[in-house]
Amino acid sequence: MNNSAVDAATDPADQARALLDHRYRSATTYEVRREKIREFARAIQDFHPAHWNEEAAAQLGFGGLIAPPTFASIILLRIHREILDTLITGYEAHRILHADQVLDIGRPLVAGDRITCDVYFESFQHFAQYDVLAVKSVLTDQHGDVVQTGSTALLARTGRENAGSAERLGAHTPIAPHTPGVVVPAEDDGIVAPISPRTPCTTVDFESLSVGTELPARVVQLSRGDLVDYAGVTGDADPVLFSEQAATATGLPTVVAPGMFKLGLAAGYLSGWLGDPAAATRFRAQFAHHTHYLHIPPLQASAIEFHGRITSLDPHRRMATVALDARAHGRRLFGYAAAEVRFTERD
Repeated sequence: MNNSAVDAATDPADQARALLDHRYRSATTYEVRREKIREFARAIQDFHPAHWNEEAAAQLGFGGLIAPPTFASIILLRIHREILDTLITGYEAHRILHADQVLDIGRPLVAGDRITCDVYFESFQHFAQYDVLAVKSVLTDQHGDVVQTGSTALLARTGRENAGSAERLGAHTPIAPHTPGVVVPAEDDGIVAPISPRTPCTTVDFESLSVGTELPARVVQLSRGDLVDYAGVTGDADPVLFSEQAATATGLPTVVAPGMFKLGLAAGYLSGWLGDPAAATRFRAQFAHHTHYLHIPPLQASAIEFHGRITSLDPHRRMATVALDARAHGRRLFGYAAAEVRFTERD
């Protein structure tokens, strides 16, 4: 298949179905810059020294600043919007929703990395008022090594159901003129980023943990200015992030925070407890429910309280699963969120 074969279809559902069992390689290579790492860390209020100081990153075994765990969301958002601009062109911007996200992290992205992205189109179905497209993203570094993978469910609202029933992906207006990538048959969509052999440098004693252990709570204050900062660093042009009028015009109750922003905050909370941002190997979150919106009122900050709880332990691999919870004004901000983390080997 080539791109013109997809363009020949006018119905977006037909365009999406035509992409199944194919992969799309973006023509753009993304360079991870230390200034961008710091901007992203500031936007999600993640102040671990390894995101800001090369010496702190070196103490964890890295040759440059390491990006926060969800930094790949910048790349994934750009690629998903590129696909919606060039391959699946019939959906209206305000009807594109981001439902679920899985990030598998072989290693964190590091300043100086040059990342290419392949997107595999895994499944398509129509459910209720939505077309549901499941895609898998594979991030490869300049050495040809797969470093991270991500699985995403994108929903396109086709009926008249309230637009507030899922997290919005963001308007897919092109960020900048770009060269379209290439669509080719998928050779292998079972790629998983291998976990780095690096030994984690966590400050938590693994032997002190048990199923049910509660992590210390943390409260983060967010304003609409924080949403603007996040939109700026990710390139998200969706006006519902900062315009009350745009938000209410699409059926949302007010300005809301995107799901990946909330996951980035949760990842920073987890990193602060672990002491090592590179110890997390997987994040999984469900965003798609109107009760899980984070509403940011004008002219004041909203307090978000984060909690965590150990739900499983693997003593042989020294790994744990941590359920993550975030609440604002008494309301949960995730349908579900969890992380898998590795701990320092016993001396």
